[in-house]
Amino acid sequence: MSHFGIDLSFGPVLAGMTFELFLLDMRPSSLINIFILGLCTIGIFLLSHCAKEKKTSPGLAPDFTLKTFDGQEITLSQLKGKVVLLDFWATWCGPCRESIPHLILLYKNYRESGFELVGMNVDTGDVEVVRRYIESMDIPYPIVTTPEEVVRTYRVTGIPATFLIDKEGKIREKMVGFNRTIAQQLTTKVADLTSEKP
Repeated sequence: MSHFGIDLSFGPVLAGMTFELFLLDMRPSSLINIFILGLCTIGIFLLSHCAKEKKTSPGLAPDFTLKTFDGQEITLSQLKGKVVLLDFWATWCGPCRESIPHLILLYKNYRESGFELVGMNVDTGDVEVVRRYIESMDIPYPIVTTPEEVVRTYRVTGIPATFLIDKEGKIREKMVGFNRTIAQQLTTKVADLTSEKP
């Protein structure tokens, strides 16, 4: 490190003298090169640090406009200011069926606190099968037919896949699967996000 003179003004006298002798043997152009090299090293460190910070910050949820099974349109960006839960699910998915009663409870408990839940159905078969399923489960929140493009955009590789989006439209949490632990985590996260001030 003393080779670059970073600790020159703070180091021991002996180290300072050694560095001064080293400098006497160098040409001005060499000193400039060392100075530039030092600046570049610092610059690279700062850029890599910024890149790491950027990766960990929450990103905006991709926008979409989709129709519900009731014929209404839902545009995600128009829900800004609310906490939104997107639940990617299918009628043939066992864990999805298990999660629905918990999601219904969340919807009923937090709807008045600025919480919105959208069921993102990924079935590719008869829509009437899905409609009957919704009625049999008595699902009160809106369900939309989700095209493959939206599934890919959200990088859904397994279901149920749950995305929690904050009041600013940023994805704050992604959970795949469903069990008692995930149910507790969802309740805690929804409670925390709805209590946050935008």
